[in-house]
Amino acid sequence: MAGSSENKSNESKIGNAPEEIGGLLGWINARLPVVQAFEKHMSKYYAPKNFNVWYIFGILAMVVLVNQIFTGIWLTMNFNTSSEGAFASVEYIMRDVDFGWILRYMHSTGASAFFIVVYLHMFRGLMYGSYQKPRELIWIFGMAIYLVLMAEGFMGYVLPWGQMSYWGANVIVSLFGAIPVIGQDLMTWIQGDFLISGATLNRFFALHVVALPLVLLLLVVLHILALHEVGSNNPDGIEIKKLKDANGIPLDGIPFHPYYTTHDLLGVVVFLFVFCFVLFFMPEMGGYFLEHANFEEANNLKTPEHIAPVWYFTPFYSMLRAVTYPLFGFDAKMWGAIVMGLAIAVLFVVPWLDRSPVKSMRYKGWYSRISLLLFVAAFIILGVLGTRIATGPRTALAQICTVYYFVFFLAMPWYTRKEATTTPPARVTGRFITVPQLALALALVVGLTWLPLTAVGAESDAGLEPFSVNLHDKAGLQAGASTFINYCMGCHSARFSRYQRVANDLDIPEDVMKDLLLLNPSANLGDLMESALPKETAKNWFGAAPPDLTLVARVRGSAWLYGYLKGFYRDPSRPFGVNNTVFNNVGMPNILEHLQGDQVCADKTCTHLNKVEGTGKLSEAEFDKVATDLVNFLTYLGEPARLHRETIGAYVLFFLAFLFVFAFMLNREYWKDIH
Repeated sequence: MAGSSENKSNESKIGNAPEEIGGLLGWINARLPVVQAFEKHMSKYYAPKNFNVWYIFGILAMVVLVNQIFTGIWLTMNFNTSSEGAFASVEYIMRDVDFGWILRYMHSTGASAFFIVVYLHMFRGLMYGSYQKPRELIWIFGMAIYLVLMAEGFMGYVLPWGQMSYWGANVIVSLFGAIPVIGQDLMTWIQGDFLISGATLNRFFALHVVALPLVLLLLVVLHILALHEVGSNNPDGIEIKKLKDANGIPLDGIPFHPYYTTHDLLGVVVFLFVFCFVLFFMPEMGGYFLEHANFEEANNLKTPEHIAPVWYFTPFYSMLRAVTYPLFGFDAKMWGAIVMGLAIAVLFVVPWLDRSPVKSMRYKGWYSRISLLLFVAAFIILGVLGTRIATGPRTALAQICTVYYFVFFLAMPWYTRKEATTTPPARVTGRFITVPQLALALALVVGLTWLPLTAVGAESDAGLEPFSVNLHDKAGLQAGASTFINYCMGCHSARFSRYQRVANDLDIPEDVMKDLLLLNPSANLGDLMESALPKETAKNWFGAAPPDLTLVARVRGSAWLYGYLKGFYRDPSRPFGVNNTVFNNVGMPNILEHLQGDQVCADKTCTHLNKVEGTGKLSEAEFDKVATDLVNFLTYLGEPARLHRETIGAYVLFFLAFLFVFAFMLNREYWKDIH
């Protein structure tokens, strides 16, 4: 009877739950425990009260993950998965889809931001021992997330089907071909063809947008569930669950909501400010977030001068290239792939390599501190070297850093046991790194990375004349458009741009555009800017069709184009009688020669050129204006939304600065009584 009475009591409580909570939420909660889940993971999840800035990166990773999912969904709506249409569809998104450019930049910037916050999140784990007992499973899930994220990043990097996408995929996929016996068959299976082709692109697209995101989301959920089961670590490495009050609440814990939700809101706003600054004002990030070579459509007959993966893979790419000797019957390429794989695999066993009696670097000895400092420097050096052409000294430095990368982990059982440690306090502390300590740490990292990289040589500078882009000069852009259409489009296309867009952006009247700037009388303003010279005819005349110039400014750079246009000089040894100071052994004539005139070398190296008197329709100053206007137009043509992007960016940053004030005041209000 007692059991029956208890069951009735429980049923009564369940039946009253909707009324107790009230309304729709109560009805839902009686059928799906959303309130209990919210309490367990937010309002009654007690986190250490001494979290510092290093603990924001987990939340930021969640923010970027949401950004990647939603922008990715919208991008797939206009993406063409064929090798013939992939590159053009990306340009269609950038030019013809309303605000498509912002979606693409949010996704490309988000990819790099994802790896930045994940690398910093992993560094925090190494610094504060967040992998030690009882958090081993949290760390393993985190490393699995990192591994899937690398695969996701690689698949996504291939999709734009630019030169670096294609050739980067060739390099990575060919690593599987180095595996003995099954390598070639495995490589063919991965590619879906005997070469990287449309079949490869199609299956990478499926993996990137369906399979890998599902695995990633599952791992993120498991990572969070495991974290909330054992509780968060803290900068002191103290288990706050050991000291509780009479109600079972940790003495050094506070509810995650509302304290850390408001606290994290402040960090998210700061992150969004930086993120949006990059997105709106420097989305290419100097060629690291969006590589210049990737603005050129994939061509399996044209190998880039320097093939390198996107920046977040370059440390491991350096390790791959650092292995230059065959061993035990395996070639260097095979051993490089093994080293690269082991560099990731060793991360999974860190919880069992660290034998220190304390968790946090605050209380570890100097062996651990110096080792971690050198590890950070070595990892950064490997990342930088991976973006550069391999030379003897650079390969030697990469080998040293690769060896140290493994020494840091494999020697951990020894130096974490041998070093003298400090006893952590019984309660969490609010200590922070001092400004002098922070300055010293940064100076050491900069010195340890900059000095070795300087010693092995910097990249050579092309010595181009500086060029200042001016997209506000509508008259100059109109003149540049006229020069481009009348002189360049006889051979070159701008097939990703439309006449109508150019007319609208540059305030060219439609009747003027139709009458004076459409080479083909039957063409419409909505047509793409195709060359009047058929491809097959161009191949017969020149041996190869002249390249499309829509994105040439993004591939080459405005300064290069300016130097190229002004750099033609007489050279009887060349087929067209001219050469170029910027593009040596150029294979095209100087189409602006009758405007510019002839030039001859003023010295043996042709560093300086002299104009031949009596040649050329224009003076040097007048021709300089023509070249400047043409380069400005080609720069505009590469990214028509650039001015619009920067204008919107200014408003977005102003809004975020305004939001920061409110987030700061809200955070201060909640935290004013927390000590």
